[in-house]
Amino acid sequence: METIYSLSGDVPPVDDVAGADTADFWPGALTVGSIRQVCSIRKLSAGGAIVQVDGPVIPGERLDLELMTGEQLGGTIAWQRGSEVALRFDEPIDVFAVIAQDIVSQPGERRRMPRVELVVQALLETQQGTELVTTRDISQGGAKLDVPFQLKVEERVLITLDGLPPQPGVVRWSTDHVAGIAFLPELRWQELMVWLKERRRRKREAPLAAPEPAAPPPVPEPEQEEGIQLNLPARVREGTRRWSIDVNSITTRTVSFDSFAALGMGSLLWIVLPGLEGWPARIVAVNGYRFTCEFTQPLHPAVLERVLKLAKAGRD
Repeated sequence: METIYSLSGDVPPVDDVAGADTADFWPGALTVGSIRQVCSIRKLSAGGAIVQVDGPVIPGERLDLELMTGEQLGGTIAWQRGSEVALRFDEPIDVFAVIAQDIVSQPGERRRMPRVELVVQALLETQQGTELVTTRDISQGGAKLDVPFQLKVEERVLITLDGLPPQPGVVRWSTDHVAGIAFLPELRWQELMVWLKERRRRKREAPLAAPEPAAPPPVPEPEQEEGIQLNLPARVREGTRRWSIDVNSITTRTVSFDSFAALGMGSLLWIVLPGLEGWPARIVAVNGYRFTCEFTQPLHPAVLERVLKLAKAGRD
């Protein structure tokens, strides 16, 4: 366990982590009135923090949290569970500024980014095949993933995150639904910081997408599904490259578009459609400058309908 930073603007909620070893947590101090006590910071977000304390505190009580950089953050107690206390800050903080202060305070040759809580989609390639998975958090050294099945420890894998080159890695641990992947080699902290800032910018600018139903109906097989013909402005990202396209046809499983970019069969792209931040797809057919891609995971029909409605609204 180590201190996790979150880009969320909310107070960190109660989670299933309890009684964790505080050895790798950031040290801090809580001040209540004239009483000051040492604490360990387990999670820090823009809206609050989870800290572990030894002394008594009272829910709703005002206190100050002092970070090891010397910054003072005032707030009130939002919830308490045993020795853990959640603090709601009076004003949101800039998490990236705190991370930068932490990095600058470290010796130059040993500077490292802390672990950051981040829920985004990623493509995981294993010996069994390719799966669309979701990250829980990420650091220079690796990522924690929600996975559909248990992975083999020490298995070599490849993780592709939108906006980053594919990252080779190895499975360090795995349960039925969660796995820890170590990157080989590690990311540079400068690269990770820039990528995280770009993710936050996109999230702020992206329109809200329609939530998917809890129990989706079956998706039609490709031969039963006719592509919707249209001239839909969209964007494509491949690693750090990005450019605009016009989508010619789209189904829940495939998308075709024209592009003068040099792309080969099997290339992994991220298709950015209205209301959809990015969806991975591989090129399965090339005809001149027209490319047909198959989504690594089909779009839900409700999501496709939402995309088409937003596109129509943008043309009206």
